[in-house]
Parts: sequence; C-alpha cells; structure tokens
Amino acid sequence: MKKVLFFLVSIAFFCSCQGPVGPQGPAGEGVNWKIVDLDITQWDYSNYSDNNYYFAKYDVPALTNFVFTDGNVNGYILLTENGQTIQHSLPYVLHKYDKDASGNPIYYTETVDFVYGVGWVQIEVRDSDFAYEADEKIVPAKMSFRIVMTY
Repeated sequence: MKKVLFFLVSIAFFCSCQGPVGPQGPAGEGVNWKIVDLDITQWDYSNYSDNNYYFAKYDVPALTNFVFTDGNVNGYILLTENGQTIQHSLPYVLHKYDKDASGNPIYYTETVDFVYGVGWVQIEVRDSDFAYEADEKIVPAKMSFRIVMTY
C-alpha cells in the first residue's frame, strides 16, 4: 500500500511542477557551406620517376584559411549509373581492365582522390602500373567532381 501511495504522490509531484517560461537563449551559429563543381577534361602528368599520376589543380577562393583550419572539406566524384547521376565520396577505387599496344590484357587499379590547401584543390588519378610499361600511360577520361566545404 505504501508503494502505491508513494507512486501516486510521485506522479502528482512531477506532473504538477510548472513555472514561467524562461528567456530565449542566444541565437545559434548556423552552418555555412559552399559547393564547387569541377569538370575535368585536361589532365597534367606528374612525371616523377617513382610516383607518376595525373592531376588537375584548381583555384578555389572559397577555401579560406578559416575553412581549412576550422571547417570540413569533402570531395565527391560524380558518376552516371542507369542514366542517373550519383555521388561517390573520395577516394574512389576502381579495378579496371584494358589492353596494351600488343592486345594483351592488363589489369590495374585506378584510385581517384583529392588534396587541398588554402585557396586550392587538386584532383589526382593514380593507376597501379604493375602490368604495363612506363610509356603506356592510361590517360583519364573526362571526370566531374563536387567539393563541399562546411564551416
């Protein structure tokens, strides 16, 4: 009986507590974002003896020092599947098949990634070149990207 009485008094106590509404708190800081779309048709080649890759570097004035140090930068490759555009986050790794100049099959892995600094973004395409000669470069096709900065 005491337990039931305690339970009823507790419910009445918690349900009847009501007071004036307090003042509204300060306005929160909103999240800002900037989206930069890139269509790359022309690639540069690094031509390093130990680490060759294709790249395209772009000036991105919206990537300020504040965004670099206190924000977040995400990169996406835009792909078309079944007639629909989709986004895939970077890095994007794809296992591929091609033929060399003699018609022999070559298998390789293509990795697409990005690096950035204050005021710029660089998209990089690296192919594993274990199966073909150094002079048989596989030039990337046109690719589209989206860089999303939140701060």
